[in-house]
Amino acid sequence: MSGAASGPGPRGPGEAIVRRLRADEWEALRDIRLRALADAPDAFGSTLAEERERGDDAWRDWASRTDRGIVIAELGGRLVGLASGGPAPGGDGAAGLYAMWVEPTSRGSGVAAKIVALVEDWARGAGYSQIGLGVTTTNARAIALYQRLGYVDTGGRHPLRQGTDLEIQVMVKSLGGGTAPTQPG
Repeated sequence: MSGAASGPGPRGPGEAIVRRLRADEWEALRDIRLRALADAPDAFGSTLAEERERGDDAWRDWASRTDRGIVIAELGGRLVGLASGGPAPGGDGAAGLYAMWVEPTSRGSGVAAKIVALVEDWARGAGYSQIGLGVTTTNARAIALYQRLGYVDTGGRHPLRQGTDLEIQVMVKSLGGGTAPTQPG
C-alpha cells in the first residue's frame, strides 16, 4: 500500500500516513473493518458476525462508492486506522462520520485526529457544510476526542443497535462554507 500523506510537511519516523482508500484496496478495507469490530464491538452499529457474512462484492462496492470518502491510516505497511464519510441519515444535507477506529497501539498518537480531519476535508470538498457522528455514550475517550476537534453534543440519543442497551449520542460540527449537495436518490 502506498499513497500521499495528509497534511503538509515531512513525516517523522513512526508517523502514520493518513490517506484516502483506493477502490482496489477493498480487501484491506475488509480486513481492518473486521479487526475494528473484533476490538471494539460496542462502538459500531453492525457486528463482527454481520460483517463477516458480507461477500466480496459488498466489500468491493463499499470501497468504490463515489458518495463516500474512506480514509485509512497506515504505519509500516499495516493499516492502523479507518473512518468513512458519507451522507448523514435523514436527508438533511449533512455529512456523517462512520466506522471510526484506530488500533489500540496507535491510540493517543494523533492518528485519530488526522483521520477525522481528512474525512472533514472530503466532506467540505463534496459540498457539505456540517458533519455529524454517533458515539457510544460510554466511550469517554472518543467523546473527549470529538469535543477537542470541535464537535458538540446535540442531546440526541439513539440505541446503538437492536438487542443492546447501549446508546449513542449524536455530535455535530460546522464545516463552514459549502452547500448541501443533492442527495442521490
